[in-house]
Parts: sequence; structure tokens; C-alpha cells
Amino acid sequence: MKSKSKRLSAGKPEQLRLDDFIIYLDENLHRCQPIIDALADCQISCRRHEAEGFAPGEDDDVWLKYVSERGWIVLTKDKKNRYNDLERSAVRRFKTREFYFGGGSLNKFDMADALRLALPEMRRIIRRYISPVIGSITRSGSITVVFDEEGSTHERRQIARALKNSHEL
Repeated sequence: MKSKSKRLSAGKPEQLRLDDFIIYLDENLHRCQPIIDALADCQISCRRHEAEGFAPGEDDDVWLKYVSERGWIVLTKDKKNRYNDLERSAVRRFKTREFYFGGGSLNKFDMADALRLALPEMRRIIRRYISPVIGSITRSGSITVVFDEEGSTHERRQIARALKNSHEL
């Protein structure tokens, strides 16, 4: 009986096997026990900001590069990255895969519940999109991709609407 190769397709080197799905909890979440417990309950490996040797307030360029080189997926509650040009530039440069909790009023238990619901979709997005990719996780666990290899999906929708409206005039 011939065994199956576990090698990745040469066509998409960024695509990881599902057993390589590792979540990196950034400085905002690395001590959030309900999130850590949710990942453990779902048998998802996680790495934590300070446990990886990063100081509080470490520059994004430093830890994003480190995390991205290892193929880990960033989980954060910092949604400012969507508007911060420096962080978006780093995400693009390092081909980071990142998800953040989009609801401003989510407490740590709400985030853990949303994460449990979102994990299957996170896996699908990681398989479907070439890095970089940023997704927003809602309270219900649904995910909206807000940034990909072509940039902001929101900005592209705005441009498409404007072009459509100009053609209708």
C-alpha cells in the first residue's frame, strides 16, 4: 500500500497543512485565559507574545516578521491595524495572516465564544487566500476579509461603487 505524501503543493507554498495551524496571541490577548482555553479545547496550538520573548510595546515590525516567518496566524483585538498605514505595510511586507475581533463591546468570554465559532472559517480563509490576509471576527463567529494581497477590500468596493455610479450617469 502506497502512503500519501504530506508535502505541500509546489504551486502554493504559503498554504499550510491544517495540522500546522498555529495561532499567535499578540500583546493584547496573550494573557486572556478564556481565549487560551478555547484554543486548547479545540486542540489548536498557540504561541504567546511574552512567551516568545517579546517585551511589552515591542515594535510591530519585529514580532510580525517573526510570526510570519513561522507561518503562524496572528489573533488580536486591535482593529486599528485596518487604518494604520505602518502596520498594514508591515502586514503586506511580511505576508502576515491576521484575524481581529471587530466588535468593540466584546469581553474576553464573548471573544472566546466567537473564536470557537470562527475557527472553521479561519481555516477556510487561510486555505483560500494567499498571504497577506486580515479578517474581522464578529460576535457570531462570522469573518469578513478586510485586507488581502491586493490591499483593502473596503477601498476596492468603494472604487467599484463609484465606477458603477459614474457609468449610470
